[in-house]
Amino acid sequence: MVETSERLLQKPRVNEYVSIRRFPAKVGLESMAAHYVKQAFKPHSHDEYVIGIIEDGIHSVWCRGEHFQVGAGTVVTMNPGDVHHGGAGHETGWKQRMVYVSEEKMRKFVDDAVDGSSFFLPRFSETFHALPELSNCFAHFHNVLHSSPLTLARDVALNAMMETIVGVLAPSALQKSSSKGPDGRICDAIEYLREHVERDVPLDELCTIAGLRRRQTIEALKRVTGLPPHAYHLMLKINAVKSMLAQGLSPAEAAAQSGFVDQSHMARHFVATVGMTPGAYKQALG
Repeated sequence: MVETSERLLQKPRVNEYVSIRRFPAKVGLESMAAHYVKQAFKPHSHDEYVIGIIEDGIHSVWCRGEHFQVGAGTVVTMNPGDVHHGGAGHETGWKQRMVYVSEEKMRKFVDDAVDGSSFFLPRFSETFHALPELSNCFAHFHNVLHSSPLTLARDVALNAMMETIVGVLAPSALQKSSSKGPDGRICDAIEYLREHVERDVPLDELCTIAGLRRRQTIEALKRVTGLPPHAYHLMLKINAVKSMLAQGLSPAEAAAQSGFVDQSHMARHFVATVGMTPGAYKQALG
């Protein structure tokens, strides 16, 4: 379950918002999406890593004693303890997406990424990086992490986000092996997904079954099925819906029994996969 805390800042003629997601099962992680216009931050620092992007507008910010005018397409990487402050650099303010990752959470990620071999925590030498393509990549993963109702989709998005950002901006922290890597008991994990189509399965559960680390599990399942875990499980859910519709269940009943949050969530993925709405598919079956 994801705890949601959303705050609409009621100020005249401005459209500021802050949306925060906390994940009880993932201590040391928080995601945030915001649009600030009038907000001005006093000098402060975080105990966590702050990783994110400026999506729109301009953020006028001081960090590590330097002043920056940070625009859209900028990737932000702050180490724990980096003092910063600032506000809007334009009358329309700025939009940002961020994740706050504790050192312990980062340590677990890096340890997993290098399969438990020697490692050190990343140290980002720069705070702001004008990398629009990397920013777009982060925005995609952040949107899934921040908004998806499916635990497995959020887990995979988080892993991909962290591996991409750390891999590009602090590559020495990740010493990847060029070998194919182990498959462990990945077939058991695949069978588990097939037998539990209706569940919201977390990635850690698959790792336990496969006897692999998070990255290893994702890569092994993709080698075997051609899809990452969340996409494969989603495909199984859609196939289950098709079967239920053929058996005479309504779209709403099929959505509930296949583990979708609601009918609209199912219908969106059904159309993207099958090419027609569940209702049209059911009608086509006669």
